Amino acid sequence: MLPHSTGRLALPSFRALLRGGGIFLCASALILQASPASADGSGWQSTNWTGVLAGAPVPGVGLPAAPVPAGAPVALPAEYDIHPEYEGQAQCDPVAKPGTQRFADLIKATYGQDEVVWIPRDCGVGGQSEHKEGRAIDWMGNVRVAEDRAEAETFLNWLMGPDQFGVEYGNAIRLGVMYIGWNDRIWRGYDISKGWTELKGCFAKPDKGSDNTCHRNHIHISLTWDGASGRSSFWDGTAMNVPFCARDKSSGGGAPATRVGGVVAVDQVRVVDTRSAIGVKERCRLQQDRWNGDSKRIFAKVTGVGGVPADGVAAVLIRVSVLGANAPTTLRAWAPGAGSSVPVVKAPINSDASGDAIIPVASDGTIAIATTAGATDVTVDVLGYYPAGSGVENKAEVVSDTLIAPMTEFGPLPAPVPAPVAPTVPAVPAPGAAPEEGEFIGIGAELGYESISQGAIQPGETRTVTLAGLPVGATSALVTVTTSESTKKGKLRIGQIGEKVNAATLKVRKAKTRTAILVVPVVGGTVQLSASKKPSVQVKVEVLGYQTSAVPLKARGMSSKKLTTAKFDGTEVKLVKATGIGDVPKKQKKVAAVILRVTTSGKGTDGRLAAYAVGGVDYGSRSATVTAKGKTTSIVVAEVGDKGLVALASNVPARAWVSVIGFIKR
Repeated sequence: MLPHSTGRLALPSFRALLRGGGIFLCASALILQASPASADGSGWQSTNWTGVLAGAPVPGVGLPAAPVPAGAPVALPAEYDIHPEYEGQAQCDPVAKPGTQRFADLIKATYGQDEVVWIPRDCGVGGQSEHKEGRAIDWMGNVRVAEDRAEAETFLNWLMGPDQFGVEYGNAIRLGVMYIGWNDRIWRGYDISKGWTELKGCFAKPDKGSDNTCHRNHIHISLTWDGASGRSSFWDGTAMNVPFCARDKSSGGGAPATRVGGVVAVDQVRVVDTRSAIGVKERCRLQQDRWNGDSKRIFAKVTGVGGVPADGVAAVLIRVSVLGANAPTTLRAWAPGAGSSVPVVKAPINSDASGDAIIPVASDGTIAIATTAGATDVTVDVLGYYPAGSGVENKAEVVSDTLIAPMTEFGPLPAPVPAPVAPTVPAVPAPGAAPEEGEFIGIGAELGYESISQGAIQPGETRTVTLAGLPVGATSALVTVTTSESTKKGKLRIGQIGEKVNAATLKVRKAKTRTAILVVPVVGGTVQLSASKKPSVQVKVEVLGYQTSAVPLKARGMSSKKLTTAKFDGTEVKLVKATGIGDVPKKQKKVAAVILRVTTSGKGTDGRLAAYAVGGVDYGSRSATVTAKGKTTSIVVAEVGDKGLVALASNVPARAWVSVIGFIKR
């Protein structure tokens, strides 16, 4: 018989109990109501019991013994993960998530590999379900079968009962259990005080035909996104206890002002960093919208900060970073009061990602940021602004991901002049001798940026531009070209327009921003830019490197391949082999340099991370930026040295994630 009482005693929330004293043991109060027995020969009876119980509801009598899970694979911390909140299905991505799969593996490791545990569900089957996000399990076991019921109840008693520290529901909290359905009842991890309550009117449906609906032939367990990520304390020994950002609001409204002219660049200024409580009330994580209409947003103040004026700003160019997302998610941005948003950056589960966008500014100087699924840390940096005025229609606009354009074959180029002396910037380590004639040379970002300040290139116009930091002896260059605010769809040519074969072509899209990496011919340190007959377009050019040989550069893009993840103490140089990665040839003699995407995370001091050839020196080549707080992504070109090795060196403590996205042929 079950212990019972005549009234309900609601347990306080798990979080409150932890605040009050950390560990607790209590006698659970139950509600036992009279119910007719409906034995079917299996020993199972239908009851209408509900109540608070740290374990399986209505435990069976005389069941066989069943094993108890071995417990966590790591030493558990004293801290517990954040108390679950209800996070309903928000998208369809049924692939089993890491934590869900490990949960299923735990069941099979305990009760046998022949146990049937379902995770995914097809997007077109049924209604809302966490199975469709790969974060729910159905463990098949029948309450009418004594052995199945014994295993289910033993497991639930371990999951929900006192853990190794004596904390009730401790294992469920550490595993991120959102809710459980079993034996006519549902238990909610996000509302523990309700205990077990009736599921779908099942007390009046004792027939076997209702066993699936009433969860008598399986246990359903849905996990929070923290649990599904596989990063909760049960699995890695670190509690995911950072709270979710509180609901906020903006006073902005009305249609944003129109913008005029091109972007006005400013020194990068951080307006949001949830890890450092910048732009938010406290350290928190941005969470998906709640089912009850609790819309989670971050409203970032982007005017009157850094070099951005307090007034007269129609839109801002921002870089948004997703940091440690616990779900595959998309961050969206918009002007509060505007009717639509744009997806700025997508990130896989347990990953970081960054994206740039032009976002209109609300009347109160804010923009809004939201995430579509789970929770994540977020940074938002302002890179520039667009003045208000009578200009182009002001809509949110995503800046395309950087791409490497197909290799362009050029005609004959002028013979090179004697070898130049490479420009110098503070180096890591100290710079050495000047490079030899004919080799590929990466140049510093602070020297290789040319902003077209004379206004947009007009339809049919050809303009000659001197590229800063490029010597007169350079014959071809690797550059990034960014086009924006094009009035029509068309093309931009960059190179030596007088020689038709000596120019690379980049398509431009109406009112869209696009960035591409191109190889272009240069003469006397200059290139020419020419728009086709229809569009006027804003253009920016940044030089990544150049070559002085009469043979032009040959660059090839490839799918991103991880090169290394490394930590730096500010003094050391790390060597990594870059040849043979992805499409990069294995033979060193075939590779002049690799094109890298480098994401850095600083630890209190701004700095730079250089990449250069092993056996050579750092000539002050274009380096990845390291910011004091948060992450920054840069495109870096590194020459390949002896044995295909590249040297990486940071002049400040930092962590770096480095991928190869292309290479330059010899």
